[in-house]
Amino acid sequence: MEQPDKVLLDKLGRGGLSRVLDDLLDKNRLVRLANTCGLSYPGMRTRSQTRDRLLSDLAERAEKEDATAKALFKALRKETAAQQRSWNRLSDEKKVAALDALDPGRSRKLGLHLFLLARDNGGNGLDQRLGALLKEPGVWPRAQPPAAAAKETAQLEKKFADLQKKQKAQHTRLTKSRDEQKKLKRDLIQRKGELAESRLLVSRLREQIEQFKKAAPESAPPPAAEQMDKLAKAVRSLTTQQRKLTHGIEKQAETVPTATLPAGSLDPLLEAIGGLQKEMAGMRRDRRKEQKDTRELLEQLGTELRSLKKARQAATRKPRPGKGDRVGVFVDVQNMYYGARQLKGKLDFDALLQAAVRERRLIQAKAYVVESKEIDQSGFISRLQQKAFEVRRKTLKVRSDGSMKGDWDMEMALEILDAATSLDVVVLVSGDGDFTSLVNRVKRMGPRVEVMGFPRTTAKSLVESADDYQPLDRKFMIRTPARSSESGSSK
Repeated sequence: MEQPDKVLLDKLGRGGLSRVLDDLLDKNRLVRLANTCGLSYPGMRTRSQTRDRLLSDLAERAEKEDATAKALFKALRKETAAQQRSWNRLSDEKKVAALDALDPGRSRKLGLHLFLLARDNGGNGLDQRLGALLKEPGVWPRAQPPAAAAKETAQLEKKFADLQKKQKAQHTRLTKSRDEQKKLKRDLIQRKGELAESRLLVSRLREQIEQFKKAAPESAPPPAAEQMDKLAKAVRSLTTQQRKLTHGIEKQAETVPTATLPAGSLDPLLEAIGGLQKEMAGMRRDRRKEQKDTRELLEQLGTELRSLKKARQAATRKPRPGKGDRVGVFVDVQNMYYGARQLKGKLDFDALLQAAVRERRLIQAKAYVVESKEIDQSGFISRLQQKAFEVRRKTLKVRSDGSMKGDWDMEMALEILDAATSLDVVVLVSGDGDFTSLVNRVKRMGPRVEVMGFPRTTAKSLVESADDYQPLDRKFMIRTPARSSESGSSK
């Protein structure tokens, strides 16, 4: 520790330094100083600590570590540079007068004057003044709030707790009222449905009764009003339309005095009910028969549709290639590189070319390579050229924002379309789904399109659109030796 910093720390002590930091620095600067000095709180953020704890911990750490003390006093010197110059221009009498005007327990400038006194040479008893100020009550920790403020704080806390309880009770009541409201809405909907159904059934019963009146002898007295009310109440309790109708008619028959109705007067009504039941049974049979016929028709249509689809596929399917077919092979090297890397090996282009051409006639084979300035690929390109590949090269471009661009999708598509007119089979070695539309376009032009790629990295749409798909597996790979074996062989 430098001598001035040590002297300042000895003069101020832990409590004086805490008061100086409290009066001169805000919370954000205290947090930054704590982070700079390596002060940490496991499991908690430094910003979440209270101001008093940060001040106490920084002052305690300054007593133990020179680096912390140096950082703190550097920040304080920078903060009080202007006040220090003004202080130095004052005479000793004015300095004493300024100190006498301070209230140690309340003044926010006490920390500034403590720091200025600690840096002063100590003439005219200023060191004694510094010691006296540090011994004043309330320098650190700060004096507690007065009793009135403490009482007000307690009252506010009590009000806050009461408000929380009221809010919780209101929330509970609101939840219950919402549940009751939902229940009442469900009951209302149910009652409306029952009322509408009851009105419909009452209307039908009244029609039946009117028919009964016309069919009955003239001497038969009409049903009373109270009997009609009983009939309406009985209708509301029925479960199905048919049972409600029958039960209502039977109750009407029971409520009418037997002495006033001649024998056999209800027979026409009962016959009508029996006919209605038979008619409903016949309608149910017809409906089941229609449903069965509809299902059979749908199954028949589905079978015909599948047959037509198979016939169309058979008609549009291109014949298998023959020995004399002209073949063009187009390899997306970058896509194949990433697919082979998942199998922890390198692609064997000899085996690839043989599997693509087979016994047919190779017209052209092109490999599209993206080069990077940081990687030398000249050896790899020369090996491709020796294997009868025409290598198309493009340099990877790095944009100003750090992103990179380097793909052959557009150029490959254009060259394949140009070559398709002179080929019978186009072999696309890639798994990129962006080539799906290209495959469909080439097929419409006439050539057969075959796709080769690694199953894990080949798009499903590309496989489905191709006439043939040949997956690449480990037999197309050149195994890369492990590092341990390489180091052992080099030794």
